[in-house]
Amino acid sequence: MTRSVVLLALVLTPVLSGCQDQEARAQNEALTRRVAALEAQVRILRDREQAPPASAQDARTVTLRAAAQNCANDLTRTLETYREGSIDRRYPAAPELVLPDACMEQRVNWVALEAQTYTFTITGDEGQELARATAP
Repeated sequence: MTRSVVLLALVLTPVLSGCQDQEARAQNEALTRRVAALEAQVRILRDREQAPPASAQDARTVTLRAAAQNCANDLTRTLETYREGSIDRRYPAAPELVLPDACMEQRVNWVALEAQTYTFTITGDEGQELARATAP
């Protein structure tokens, strides 16, 4: 019986080895596909990392708008203070107006500056309107 067991083991060894080889190949192929998928994900993440995040652009836009609004508020306060202090309750003419410090690095565009009314805009580098103020 020992002899038959040895013979059986000798006969089955190549068959079992062949099964193990096929299983190992299948596992290797599955691992290769998985590694390729992971490498693709890493490439996508690296590409995203190198591109400037949208939030940075949003933060810049928010900062520009806030600075423009600050200028508009200060300029409005300056115009109203002048009007309240004037005898004839008028807004200053262009030569009489001194821009507040908040507007020194801003582009102030006058749509109208008259004795009883004004309208101005603050624009960015590309001409986009960042803030606007109007008084009757």
